[in-house]
Amino acid sequence: MKGSSDEDIDKILSAIIRLFCCLDGRDVYIKAYTKYLANRLLNKTLLSKQAEEKMIEKLKIECGVNVTNVFSKMFSDIELSKDMEKEFQRSYGSEIAGITFSTEILTHGIWPTDEVPLCKIPAAMKSCSDRFKIFYTSKHAHRRLEWLLTHGQCEIRPLFTDK
Repeated sequence: MKGSSDEDIDKILSAIIRLFCCLDGRDVYIKAYTKYLANRLLNKTLLSKQAEEKMIEKLKIECGVNVTNVFSKMFSDIELSKDMEKEFQRSYGSEIAGITFSTEILTHGIWPTDEVPLCKIPAAMKSCSDRFKIFYTSKHAHRRLEWLLTHGQCEIRPLFTDK
């Protein structure tokens, strides 16, 4: 959708909504849209925030506010997370123990989650998550953090020797 004009985006979204109106299982579409929107937001692969917002507006007309409130809350979670991350980085820096650490604070019950498997993370990552937990609970004492490590990303850079 990059490089597309507003008129082109409107045509595409209108066609999608016309197809949506023909569906019997609209709830299946909404569930899938929620899952893929969450993936796009968390993986930062959203092509056009404007197009997503237009799609949500069109879905609001067809399905009502109750259905689309979830999407709006997902966007607001991402924006609030950016602010929280900036504040955390001002306190601790952008790297902790050589790790560039970032988080997203997601509202429980809004974001689609699968069963969370138990994961043991390396000590350096544990240090990062512990520092963030202390930072977060100092700001929001009555909230509980739950780590969804399956939604995370990790980039490993090996150090090679001469041999």
